[in-house]
Amino acid sequence: MEADISNPKRILVVDDDESILAVSTRALSAEGFEVLQARTGEEALQRLEQTDFGAIFTDLTMPGMDGKEVLKYVRQKHSSICVNIVTGAGSIEGAVECMRLGACDYIAKPFDLNELTAMAFRCLGHRAHYREVERLKKDITAYEDLDKLKSEFVSNVSHELRTPLFSMGGALELLVQSVPELNAGTSKKLCEVMVNNLSRLNSIVANILNFSRIEKGTFLPSFHETDLGALAQKASGDLQPLFAQRGITAAPVSSSVKSALIEADPEQLEQVLINLLGNAIKFTPRGGTIGVTLTESGNGIILCVWDTGCGIAPEYHLKIFDRFYQVDGSITRETGGSGIGLAIVKSIVEMHGGRVWVESSPGKGSRMNVFLPRSREKAAASTGK
Repeated sequence: MEADISNPKRILVVDDDESILAVSTRALSAEGFEVLQARTGEEALQRLEQTDFGAIFTDLTMPGMDGKEVLKYVRQKHSSICVNIVTGAGSIEGAVECMRLGACDYIAKPFDLNELTAMAFRCLGHRAHYREVERLKKDITAYEDLDKLKSEFVSNVSHELRTPLFSMGGALELLVQSVPELNAGTSKKLCEVMVNNLSRLNSIVANILNFSRIEKGTFLPSFHETDLGALAQKASGDLQPLFAQRGITAAPVSSSVKSALIEADPEQLEQVLINLLGNAIKFTPRGGTIGVTLTESGNGIILCVWDTGCGIAPEYHLKIFDRFYQVDGSITRETGGSGIGLAIVKSIVEMHGGRVWVESSPGKGSRMNVFLPRSREKAAASTGK
């Protein structure tokens, strides 16, 4: 980005006609512009090396270096300067060519002095616009760098957390299995609380790691024949302790499909199910019910995770799949969560050529719907890969 010029109202007029230089300087100076003159293209280049300008008015036809060559030089070395071409009536085509090369405007001789000053003021607007665009580009680059640093930090911290969490989980499981007196009483309950919370921490860390990989483009599906019904039953079964702890009923997986086999990445789809079920558990009160259904839909299957929870207002139906977005801060503070679970679901589903949407209204529960194509070819066609 070029340095801001000290006086954006400084103008260079380049012409080999003394009368044009005189009247142009007089008219522009009367409007508060600082005007410098050059009688040849070569002299104009020397002026450009000595000082900076907000705009240039250059004659197109001059001995030696002409206006087009001056324009090319300015575009290469001083791209923020607004260059205007002054041309005779017989050289309009040359002025038009200069416009294609990057000139801001042109004016034909003999010209109206009011038109000349109007062009100069337009150049001030161009300059301000250019400076704002460059500022925004710089800001965007800075934000991108910060976002990259954030992603690397999150990824590194998540990796560092994973090892001690894994060790703690193994030690707790060994403790529960090896100490007889933990089979009953308060000690066992305390150990169960620790195990459950450790599992929750592992889930959060896994989500953060997966989200980091998604942002880097390294979290890609590995397609295999996958039984979606069996995955749904496994995910629901794995979360049974959490269902019991929250006093929520897990309805049996319901399927009306002839075959639940699809081409997909089973580990990623298990992550989708865990995230959707975990989200439903967070927002379903004690005594509520959560279930999973599978139904046919054209060349694929719709997987639906439904609940009898608090529901979601229509204005949030799209936003909930944005990263870090959480609808109700009071609930999420109570139940926990990183705000990336549904963003991960959306990314995984789209990588499989599917789509995800919600049907819900406040107080009437939610239905998180996921459409997945049966074959990898259908998935590739949907994603354009």
